[in-house]
Amino acid sequence: MNEKNFSIPNEFNNEIYNLLNDTDNRLYFRWDLNTDILEFTASVENSDYDFPQKANPASTYFWGGELIHPDDRAEFNDFLDKMFWLKQSDNVDHRVFTSKLRLHGKAEIGYLWTEIRLLAYFNEEGPIMAFGCISNINDTQLWQMELLHSAETDVLTGFLNKAATQRHIEEYLAKLTPRDISPALIIVDADGFKAINDSFGHLFGDGVLTDMSAAIKEVFSENGIIGRIGGDEFIVLLKEMPSLEFLDKRCNEILKKLDRHYESNNVKLPFSASIGISLYPKHGTSYVDLFKHADRALYESKSRGKNCYSIYRSSLIGQSISVESTRDPLHAEDIRQKAFQDNMLEFILNLFYETQNQDITISMCLGLFGKQYNLDRVAVDSFKKSSNQYTNAFEWISPRGISINANGSKINDNLPLRYSLINSLYKVTPYGVMSTCSSVSQRGEKYQKMAEDLKMESFLYCKISHGMNDIGCVGFESSIERDFSKEECTKLSTFAVLLGNMLLDRRTDSISERMSKHFQNILDHMQEFIYLVDKDSFEPIFFNMTVRQTLTSISGVQPCYKKFHNFDSPCKNCPIFKLSKDGSEYIDVTLDNWGAPTNARAYNIHWEDETDRNLALIIQSSF
Repeated sequence: MNEKNFSIPNEFNNEIYNLLNDTDNRLYFRWDLNTDILEFTASVENSDYDFPQKANPASTYFWGGELIHPDDRAEFNDFLDKMFWLKQSDNVDHRVFTSKLRLHGKAEIGYLWTEIRLLAYFNEEGPIMAFGCISNINDTQLWQMELLHSAETDVLTGFLNKAATQRHIEEYLAKLTPRDISPALIIVDADGFKAINDSFGHLFGDGVLTDMSAAIKEVFSENGIIGRIGGDEFIVLLKEMPSLEFLDKRCNEILKKLDRHYESNNVKLPFSASIGISLYPKHGTSYVDLFKHADRALYESKSRGKNCYSIYRSSLIGQSISVESTRDPLHAEDIRQKAFQDNMLEFILNLFYETQNQDITISMCLGLFGKQYNLDRVAVDSFKKSSNQYTNAFEWISPRGISINANGSKINDNLPLRYSLINSLYKVTPYGVMSTCSSVSQRGEKYQKMAEDLKMESFLYCKISHGMNDIGCVGFESSIERDFSKEECTKLSTFAVLLGNMLLDRRTDSISERMSKHFQNILDHMQEFIYLVDKDSFEPIFFNMTVRQTLTSISGVQPCYKKFHNFDSPCKNCPIFKLSKDGSEYIDVTLDNWGAPTNARAYNIHWEDETDRNLALIIQSSF
């Protein structure tokens, strides 16, 4: 019997490298930046690209012809600029650069999404040698782009959704230079849509919105970022607005297209649109400022009889509902109360634009709610995502009510039970996510004393959200038993929407404020369990979406082992004990606290602020 002897390697060698290279489907190259010669290390004949084995000179090959997609040439230039402008530093003589762009494949393939990685070496003059690899990431990139498109797109109209619209406009504004033609922000809001939707049904209403979006697309799509930011409200950033005459032509064109009637079952109803406009940079250089001023101009169009457009002007601020000072104060208060009762939404918008102060607007509205519905406490609580807790931001108290911000054991001892009861009763309703109770004391003996101490026998709370984020709640409380009416639910829900989209700041603690929004977003979308923990108290300061989605209840201030795992003591093999007090090391451990052994890493985190906390960042693999 013949036997063949196989040499099985026991270490990483060139043979293994070449086999892995073939499996990985990457192209490796060496680029001599002194001679400008780029040469691939293996044959490119069977690759997806029509590269020469050696490019000499490489610069001419890369910049000439159609190798790089026209839309990605700027990206490629930035990629190389980062390398060629750097020089050798005291501690580093090499750096890695990465870029994703589209390169032309072989004739029948077309452009392919490609990742280029360069390891460049420097001397005191600049880069002298680079080693790199080219990877075909076309399938993965197209899949990710499809997911992103689905996440950003409004299903009915095909436009960007609210969050994506703001992000795209902010990105465009950030890239503007003084040499660019200034844009205009345009809000298009339907007139008469509610009557059509109520009379003809939601399917008919969807058809009306589809017609509306088609008209907007026809007028603005060539030169605009378009989004649907509400049920019948659209926003357009007209990227280049060369003149007011050009803007006038476009606005009148869309007004003419949308001025029509809709008819069903012998009922004919009018439909039109109102438009508000703000100009960059005259009325602001940020999305927030431009939107605020365009929205005020939209309100001006509505007040002028609708079916028209208005450009923001500073004098609009003075057009408010303020009462002349010669009137009797009590009479003025009666007028405010009646205006609030008759048209709450219009009153709040007027008040906010008059005062330009969200705190004054919110505080006054709470009092008007309390008096209109004979309540004893009306409050707004803000939600801290990092600690999963609600804290009071605003409250109005009647002579019979009690402030939960007052000092004393009677208040403080009852607060955990109070928040626990409110949170336990939240459910989805036609008015939003609401928590309601007509009789607190009848829910059990443990709640009876709380109801007496806090003068809270009944309550109605509504969650406040901004996009997909829970940012707080607003609620009505009464010292007597009572059911809350449909009108009260509707008004509270409307107020919650206003708070989430206009009035309420997303307040965060000092540590979360030091984390950029971009960094928090990255952590939130990582699959690992990630949390930032106070090393002394074990209190979690921040935890990402993976943790939040895994847990069912995480209310209250508790150490991480209690909050996450309901342990009475720290987890076995907890990495916090292994970290030094203020060193820069990281610790690798295996933890079994989520139901299965998983790998974890822990790092010391240093924050230069007044809290002087010792913190640890823990990243644990999910299962």
